[in-house]
Parts: sequence; structure tokens; C-alpha cells
Amino acid sequence: MMTAARWLAARSIIARLDVPAYWRQEGYREQILRWVQQGLGGVCLFGGTVEEAARAAHEVQALSRVPLLVAADLEYGLPMRFSGGTAFPRAFALARAGRPDWTSDIARAIARQARWCGIGWNFAPVCDLATQPDNPVIGIRAFGQNPEEAVPHIRAWIQASQEEGVWACAKHFPGHGDVTVDSHEALPCVLASQEQMWGRELVPFRQACATGVAGIMLGHLQVPALGIHEEPASLSAQAVQFVRQQLGYEGVIVTDALDMGAITRHWSTAESVERALRAGVDLLLMPPEVEEAIEVAARLLERSPELMQQRRRSLLRVQQVRERLSVEERGWEEDGTAAYLALRVAWEAIEIVGQSSLVPLAEEAHVAIFACLAERRLELPTLFFRLFSQKTRCPCDMAYVDASLTPWEEQRLFESIPDATHAVVILFLPPRMDPKAFRRWYGFLEHCATRYPTVAVLCGNPFVPIPPSVAALMKTYSDTEPSVAAAALRLAGVRPSWQADELV
Repeated sequence: MMTAARWLAARSIIARLDVPAYWRQEGYREQILRWVQQGLGGVCLFGGTVEEAARAAHEVQALSRVPLLVAADLEYGLPMRFSGGTAFPRAFALARAGRPDWTSDIARAIARQARWCGIGWNFAPVCDLATQPDNPVIGIRAFGQNPEEAVPHIRAWIQASQEEGVWACAKHFPGHGDVTVDSHEALPCVLASQEQMWGRELVPFRQACATGVAGIMLGHLQVPALGIHEEPASLSAQAVQFVRQQLGYEGVIVTDALDMGAITRHWSTAESVERALRAGVDLLLMPPEVEEAIEVAARLLERSPELMQQRRRSLLRVQQVRERLSVEERGWEEDGTAAYLALRVAWEAIEIVGQSSLVPLAEEAHVAIFACLAERRLELPTLFFRLFSQKTRCPCDMAYVDASLTPWEEQRLFESIPDATHAVVILFLPPRMDPKAFRRWYGFLEHCATRYPTVAVLCGNPFVPIPPSVAALMKTYSDTEPSVAAAALRLAGVRPSWQADELV
């Protein structure tokens, strides 16, 4: 029986929707549609092609009795979650490029592609600051290391996305940048003082509120300076009150995903749902057990008129934001403009340290190129190899290497390329990695640098220590396709079409 309490409970939940399972796994689609017809508040899409995601989004929306929130994490575009669409540089690269108007254009392009997929809420921009080099999860997802650098881009992103009718979401309040624990795995604790946070971590969130951001995502973070001790901000009444009273925010407050390790290692589905509801959060994102979450929430609401009233206020906020940001439907057709913009921003974001005269590589050089992989994902290094070999006039040898490379194998590798005069070492490394693996890469770079003038290319984590013997260091501040492409083209000596000459 559908009671008012169960309806309000369901409206408070955003469930995970795995697109491949939706179309291929027996019973999965039927379960999602059953929740939708019972009043589910929204879905967050993962995986599959953009076409499959669009079909799923439009189907669940059509079968919902009230407008459904269809969300996804699209920080650098549709390829962050789906196969297809345009990949853009990471936020750190956007900040390095130094053009908030480009950030606005990128946010607008992502929003248009998202809307074509039926997605109305993008869980972006990241408002955390990359203040901790050993942070395992933020890094290049942030718009820089300080508020002065980040805020203009955050404001530009929010305004552009919402002008296109796609909600933005400032995350992860009150700031996930200054920790060394990944909340996907465990519960981090922010140790900064309140004074420090007002001058640093909280600035982007204050500016996001002032810009009219549709949503704020509460992070799985303990923050003693703000009175958030026992539970994380995502389950904390103190965090909700701080956002409402100290930041003056009247929009939608959503938890970070409740299926993350920071929550599941400490609280059951029932416990996390009850804590989030009592805290006054508007929407609960991705509880591990959706059916249980709805049942627990419904029982709580049936016993508490106060919580029932709070739920009604939460749903009213959602409705008010929806009305404020409503726009006419628009189509999207890829004409190459978005990809052109992505490559240009990626190009301008690149920083070269050391012997910049080595970039581009001289035509008479014989180049040994090594792609150092922390994971066995070959798409991006293969893209680099392909573009460089197509555009360069240098003879070159290329190899994939990982941390299992032994000293004997390394020696054989160098002996197999006797004609090499220069080396390029591309590092695809995570923000934090196993110390043994890191020592292996550091040693490999040192050995390259003693044999050849070496250019190290950081595709991703810009904080990796590099041996001083390396002649030149290229930082892309991003690990996405346009950033890898821009690095390959710059090394090959190609000038893009927006510059006067074709070759350097």
C-alpha cells in the first residue's frame, strides 16, 4: 500500500542505475522501474554507451509520475561515466589555462551533451582545493590549490551549466582536499582549524552559494573544527545547519554516495538513512540497499510528524530549484567545436619546466618513448604513441612498462634501442601509489636520464617527485584524452590551427 510516508521516503532517495545491467541483467530493469513507479526521487547513471544511458534516462523519466532527478558525475564530460561524448581536460588544467570564459564554454558543452542524454543534474563542479599532495582522490579534480585560483572557474562553471538547464552541485562540503584518506575506502578527518577553513576550504562553497548553485553535496568527512565529530558531514545535523545558517544556503543538500566505504564500514543502510534524515539532508544518494532505505525512511516518517514536515520542505526545495532553472528543451549535435575547445584548453594548460628547448624534439633525434603504467589500461598511452608517431619527423621506438619491470629487463630494454638519442617517459600515475612501485618508477627515470636527455611527461598527478637529472618536465595537469593528445602534439612539433604556423 502506498502511504504518504512511503511516498515521501521514496522521493528522498536517489538510486544507483548501472546502465549495462539495466539493459542486460535479468530483473534489474524491472526493479528500477518498480521503484520509479513507487515515487523514487532520482537515479544516478553509471556505465554503458551514451546512447544506452540516454534510452535508460528517458524511459525512467517517462514512467515516473512526477519529474525524476536524473544525475551523473560528469566532471570532465560524458566519458567520465559513459562510452561516447566529448572528453575535456580536468578541472586543474582548466584553472592552469587561466581562462574562466573557457571553463564556462566547457561547462556549457557538457551540459548540452548531458541534457541530450536526459541528465538534468551534474555532480560538478568539485569545490575542494588540492592543498594536500598526498590526497588520494582529489588532486587534478580540483580547480587549483587556493581559492583565488579556483573561485572564478567554479562560478563560471555553475552559471554556464545552469543556464543550459543542468543543475550544478558544489562538492564535497566542507572540503575534501586536505586529507590523506580516500572516503571511498575509509572515513577521513579534516584537521584544519575553523579559522583556516573560513580562509581556504569554505571560500569556494561560499562563492558557489552566492552564485546560486542548485545543490551542495556533503562529503564523508569528520570535521572537528565545525563540531562534526562522531559522524561525517554527510550524516550530520551540524553540517546541514552550518550550510543553511552560516552560508545562507536555501538550495538542495544531498549526501555523497552512501555506498562508499566511509559509510558502509561504520553504519548499516538503516543507520545511515536514519542519521541523514534526522540531520535534515534533502536527498540521500545511492544507499546500498534501496528497498531497505525506503522502508526505514517510511517507518521513521510514520512515527514522526516533525520528520514528515521536514521531508515536505525538502521536496519543496527540489521543486523550487527545478522551477528556477527550467529551460526549453534543446538538441545537441557534435560538430567538432567541443573537441576543438578541449584540445585548445589542454594545450594552454601544459607547463614545461627545465630545458624547454627540448620541446618539441629535434627532427634529428631518435626517440625512445616509455609509457609507465600504474594500471594496465592502454587506451591513453596508445593514443599518445599513435599521435606522436603520426606527427613527428623523428624515428622513434615505443614501449609500455609497468612496476614489475626487473633490472635485468630494464637493461635488455635499453640495449634493444642502441640508436636512441633522447627519451620521453610518460607517467600515468595515481595521486598516491605503493611506495615500492614509486621507487621503481623513480629509479627508471633516473636510469633514462643518465643515458639520454630525457623529457618526463606527467599525465595526471602533477605532484610526483622527479629526479633532478631529468632534463625537462612537462605537466599536463590532466589525464584525459585532450591532455594526452596535446602533450603528444607539442612534443612532435605540431602547432594547432589556432596558431599561425603548422610547425614550430
